[in-house]
Amino acid sequence: LQVLAYNRRTYETVAQRLVITVVPAPGGDPPYQGEFLVGNRNVEELLPAAAQEIFLQATAGVWDQDDLHVINITSALDRGGRVPLPIEGRKEGVYVKVGSHGTFSPCLASAASPQSRFRCSLGQQPLASCYDTFAPHFTIGWCNLTLVRPTWAPPSHAPTPMGTPPLPPPPPPPP
Repeated sequence: LQVLAYNRRTYETVAQRLVITVVPAPGGDPPYQGEFLVGNRNVEELLPAAAQEIFLQATAGVWDQDDLHVINITSALDRGGRVPLPIEGRKEGVYVKVGSHGTFSPCLASAASPQSRFRCSLGQQPLASCYDTFAPHFTIGWCNLTLVRPTWAPPSHAPTPMGTPPLPPPPPPPP
């Protein structure tokens, strides 16, 4: 990655090359992932490890797993969110994706159920009993909750049908 910077007064530019090495997570990506919209934060407020730890502690209150970790943090502006008015206390919103190797709690499953989606379409809160575990630090947009389950396909025990044998090569052209 090459980063370019310039001085607005002198128009002097500087380039620096930054090498980023991406290493897969040990054990692979967690198969269960939940993405939460945090409405009362800006992305830079959730980048420090201490803020992520507080968020994970709040998440543990609604997702009964001990291996939770943050996978991704994205500004809501990158997802089509609106720039907040320049009023004190307005935030852009942040999507935080959390992963685990354990299943979702009944609370999270009910918050993302078709019945809850229907309630959200009517402007109502989804069906779940876990809203207050994030308060007062985080305001979660429960209607924006996304849960990703593993997509493993069970192995098929049906015999594989045999295809037709390959055709022989065509005969050589006549002389």
